[in-house]
Amino acid sequence: MERTNSVTTKNTLNITKSSASRLALVESNTPDALQKLCQDYWTWHFDESLSDAARLLLSTDLGWETTPQLTTPPVGEVISPIGYALADENKVVRDAALHVLDATIHIPAGIACIGEEGTPLEMDGFEIGVYPVTNAQYQRFVQDTGHTPPQDWTDTNYPENRGDHPVVWVTCEDAETYARYVGGRLLTFPEWQYAARGTDDRLFPWGYEIDKPRCNTAELGAGTTTPVVSFRDGMSPFGCYDMIGNVWEWTDTTYDDEGNFRVACGGAWYYNHDYSTCTSYDFFSNGYAEFVIGFRIAR
Repeated sequence: MERTNSVTTKNTLNITKSSASRLALVESNTPDALQKLCQDYWTWHFDESLSDAARLLLSTDLGWETTPQLTTPPVGEVISPIGYALADENKVVRDAALHVLDATIHIPAGIACIGEEGTPLEMDGFEIGVYPVTNAQYQRFVQDTGHTPPQDWTDTNYPENRGDHPVVWVTCEDAETYARYVGGRLLTFPEWQYAARGTDDRLFPWGYEIDKPRCNTAELGAGTTTPVVSFRDGMSPFGCYDMIGNVWEWTDTTYDDEGNFRVACGGAWYYNHDYSTCTSYDFFSNGYAEFVIGFRIAR
């Protein structure tokens, strides 16, 4: 029987196609079939490098009958198919899910609009993580290196069912250490704004107005983090998820001349839209950690 998730079914909408139809498309193993599968079920970033992982995950019982797009306040935990995959007994399935979360995209060189005034700034191209770094990705780092886990974990285990939630309780120093582990770095403040808003001065990654729930801010009422793919309609022009809301994201940019404080961008679930825009930022001590601060990587 296809796995179902009553919480997700109640709160994340749209029960879609039958499992038999999905499995038939997977077994046909053609590019057209994979395109159809992604259209019907796959709300994560997709490119050719993810084809094998997507086929494996779509052929596995992971609650694919529900679409993890939040439009109403969730009641209890929201578990996406990738969340199920990260808890699967089969390491091959878990590794495929991590491969999806590790995805990066190329941000081309261009002119960014920085700050509320939209000051133009010429930008070089760079790679960016499609999603904020998740608990499951950070767990791999902790287990490989022996790095101290976040304070909301039990030993090296993140909170149950939160593998695809952004990691929190990480200092800027933790984030930089993780970035080096994966051969990356933190974004600069201008790079973050460019990735979030593209080449215009939009207030939100999707445009200038709030027409429906497109991110996890206080208005949604989740009261906690959500899976990083919960708001496909909130993607930036370049295809980045969760650029605003969910968690603040550490950057490499210092706030003070001495370099003791770093800028964090994007707001978080605890804040309303007034503090969660493409131009929203705060600053924190390099060694500070909190339940609403995470990060994403760049290269």
